[in-house]
Formats: sequence, structure tokens, C-alpha cells
Amino acid sequence: STILFFPENLLQFNKINKLIKDLGFELNHVQVLGNKNISKEDIIKKIVFKNCDNLFCVDLNKSKNEIEKNNWIKLARLKYDLPSKLSIVIEEEKETFLLKETEQITLLNIEGKKIQDINVISNDYKNLLILSGNGVENKIFNLLNIFSISTSVSEKIKEATLVSSRRWSLRHSSNIIIELPEDNPSKAFYKIVELDKKYGFLNERLKRIDLRISDRMIIQLKNKSDLLKENNV
Repeated sequence: STILFFPENLLQFNKINKLIKDLGFELNHVQVLGNKNISKEDIIKKIVFKNCDNLFCVDLNKSKNEIEKNNWIKLARLKYDLPSKLSIVIEEEKETFLLKETEQITLLNIEGKKIQDINVISNDYKNLLILSGNGVENKIFNLLNIFSISTSVSEKIKEATLVSSRRWSLRHSSNIIIELPEDNPSKAFYKIVELDKKYGFLNERLKRIDLRISDRMIIQLKNKSDLLKENNV
């Protein structure tokens, strides 16, 4: 419902607002905690007031909703900190992946939600797994399920490409391309893990491991020019 303020009502309203402030409930300070990627100023800008300016005029629910519209912010908690302070505690999204598209790089959280577009991969993001391929952000759970087989190997995977929305092509830190099959990719990844555990299989001599054909592994070795290129000779 809409409240219409006639001059006499507005005057009374202003008197009440002033009285509340005179009692010490004036908003003198806004405390913001937990923010790293979003500035305090940008958060404060999103505070929503009712038609007055004492502490209790801050609309906590609307302010929370406005603040959480920012993709960096996973959760915002607001409370009156009597007598004259508003406290805002921010839980930010954790950047987990880099989505690499034709002309765009985007930070993603662990669920594949887009956080922010970036122009360059800074030192803060250089260790994030690079994802590419149409619809890859919707297949992250599938990829993490494969990676759960071995953290020692999966931590060394630098890029994961979803090919034709069906299967994974992985790039290891030793510049080895690992082609996983569409059917039962976890089983194929497990083979790689076991071979690496027993024989140190994932070494710098390998160029490509193709597991797309059931019960077969096709291995391609790097030639001299590949090795020279990697060593910048």
C-alpha cells in the first residue's frame, strides 16, 4: 500500500526522525567486513533507505538484495550495531576456474557461475584451471568427479576443453594432451593415474595420450623440435 504524506504528516514524520537521531540512533558509521574484490564504497552505495535517515531507516532486506546482485558477492549479512553503526559482513565468491572463449576470459566459481570478465590473466589467477568448449561451465561437476580420482594428477592439469559437448581433452603441466573417451572417462583417467604412480608415466617426453578407443591407449612422443620449442631453444 502507498502512504501519502501531507505537509502536517511529513512534519510529524521529520520530528520523529530527528527525535530518534537525538536519542543517539543516528547512522554515523558503516562497517564492512569480508570484502576483498569489491570496494567498501561500492557496497555502501547499495544501501537502501526508507524515507528517513536515522539508523533504523536502513532497509536491511532490500539492502541485502541489492548488495547480493553483484556477482562477486555470495552472501551479505546486515545488522544494526546500536546505537549508531550499521555492520555489513560480506562472503565473496571464490574464483576457481577461467573460462576462455574466443575473445573473452571470465572468472567462474566452483559451480560454474560467472563472476567477472577479465582482460588479462594476472598473477592472482595464473594457477586457475582454464576451461574452454561450448557449454563447459555446465559440465564442471562431471570434470570434478573425474579429478577426484587423484588430486596429485588433477592438480597438474592446466587446461580442460569440452570437445563437441561430449568428452574432455586435458593439458598436463608437462604439455601432454590427454584425450579422454566420452564413455567412462573416470576409468580412463584412473589408468593414467595408476601408470604415473607406478612408472612416472606423465613425463616430458610424451606429447599425447589418446584413450578415446575402448581398451586401447595410443601414445605420441614429442620430437626434437617439440622439446626445443618447450625449452625456448
